[in-house]
This record gives sequence, structure tokens and C-alpha cells, in this order.
Amino acid sequence: MAELPSTRRWLGRLSFTLIALVLIFAKLLPLDTMPRHWAPPDIVLAITVAWVVRRPDFVPSWLIVTIFLLCDILFQRPPGLWTLMVLLLTEGLRSRSEGLRDVPFMLEWATVAVGLILIAVLNRTILAILLAPLAPLGLTLSQLALTILIYPVILMASQVLFGVRRPAPGEVDGLGHPL
Repeated sequence: MAELPSTRRWLGRLSFTLIALVLIFAKLLPLDTMPRHWAPPDIVLAITVAWVVRRPDFVPSWLIVTIFLLCDILFQRPPGLWTLMVLLLTEGLRSRSEGLRDVPFMLEWATVAVGLILIAVLNRTILAILLAPLAPLGLTLSQLALTILIYPVILMASQVLFGVRRPAPGEVDGLGHPL
């Protein structure tokens, strides 16, 4: 019985990894070859942020780096730049996750939205400074807006399907540390 929280943590990590890999695979499928005037939301990013805010023990830093570095390579982005941006965001949110447990959902959503906007602006600024090719601003903004808008849906689906919820007051991990 003492190993139950540890088992739950590893099942959460495995679930996150499988979800991310399925989403990456689906994004790589050539289902629509015509260019669009809008970009779909970054669901892997939304799930990562949602799980870090709600259950930071399910999504450790090394797993985030692994998943997003794989995304950088497969989606032909500059390797490591977006990974670094996501890692900075998630570690900032992880350090605030305990304080975000007691705030209303709208404040949590606003905090996540500000973080997503900051990393998008920082990423685009660094790419512009380095004279790297940039996606059109409209596509970047549509992806950012849709990622922010889909955050509540991701939270609801994560809670209903995978049991990713805020830890209860007094809940501890396998070593007796508070979650």
C-alpha cells in the first residue's frame, strides 16, 4: 500500500508520454496537404502545461525536455529553442503550482495564458535576432490563441479521462512529502 503513490506517479508519467507520442504521430500524418490560413492549437504544449499545473509530479523536467526535443527534431524547428522556452514556462509554473491550487480557475487560466504569450514572444524574438525563418505572424497568433482557448477543455479531459486533478489538502507522496 505504501507504493501506491509511486505507482500512480509512474502511471501518470507513462500516460503523459503515450498521449504526447500519439499527438505527435497524428500531427505528422499528411491528412491535409492544402495550406491553411490558421494554425491548430499546440495540444502537446497545452497538455504539458495543464499537467504541470495540476500534478507536477506526473511531468518531470527530463520528460518535458525529451518530448519537446523530439518535437523540435520531427517538426524541423531549431533544436532545443522551443524546448528551452517550454522548460522555462513549466518550471515557472511548477514553482507556483502549490499557490495555484487555491486560486480560482480564471486566475489559473490567466497565469497560463500570460506564460504562453511570453514564451511565444521570446521564441519569435530570438528567431528574428538570429535571422532564422519565421512562420507568418497570423499563423503564430492563431496557434497561440487556440492553445490558450483549448486549455480548459484539456483540463476537463485530463481530469475526466486520466484523473489529473489538484492534490487534496494533506495529500502526500510515497515518501511522506506533501504534494
